[in-house]
Amino acid sequence: MSAGFLAVALAVGGIVALTTGQNETLASTAAGPPDSSDLGRGERAEGCRTDDTGKAVPMDPPKGIKWRVMGLVRVPVSAEAGPTRLDGGVWWCFAHTPLGAVMAAHIITSEITEKHWRSVLDRQIVAGQGRDIFAFTRATEPDVIRGSASRSVATPAGFAVTSYTDSAAEVKLLLKTGSGYAESAFDLRWSGGDWKLLPSPHGALHSEAIPVENPRGYVLWKG
Repeated sequence: MSAGFLAVALAVGGIVALTTGQNETLASTAAGPPDSSDLGRGERAEGCRTDDTGKAVPMDPPKGIKWRVMGLVRVPVSAEAGPTRLDGGVWWCFAHTPLGAVMAAHIITSEITEKHWRSVLDRQIVAGQGRDIFAFTRATEPDVIRGSASRSVATPAGFAVTSYTDSAAEVKLLLKTGSGYAESAFDLRWSGGDWKLLPSPHGALHSEAIPVENPRGYVLWKG
């Protein structure tokens, strides 16, 4: 991770600074997300409601997507796919669907750059050696201040769900930068009633962002 972590994480996810309006379904409470360790497979935490019917991998741009400026980039959010809950600064409750996994990849990567990253780590990163190594390295990195960026350096351009089951998902996110396109891959696991990022054994939350010539093979965002 070291010096390149924030640059990659910010480019992929942005800095989460979600706001809610009268027509939004995102909800918040004062406490943090509930401890999901006692939830059985498939159970959802109290207050978490999403549309989990869309199990097919999206082949067209999803509908109902809203965009929020989150520091360096715009990030997609959805009343159906999530996140639908904000608790203690942590955005959570993603649909148990391929699109829900895509949303989780965006949001969790964004949150982990901020000052409440330890709460995100505990609740949204799969426990194990990879998480421990990531935590050790992340503690040496500066926190991002929400709204500190004045311009965008990367824009989410699309996504591809390369593998999906009810318990695991592999997602690639496509970015549009000033020099072209780049992609980064994420592994996610359904655990404790929500999607969590699975780090590599060496503590990386996603693959290194690499340039790609064109967006062929990706579902492109609209808006």
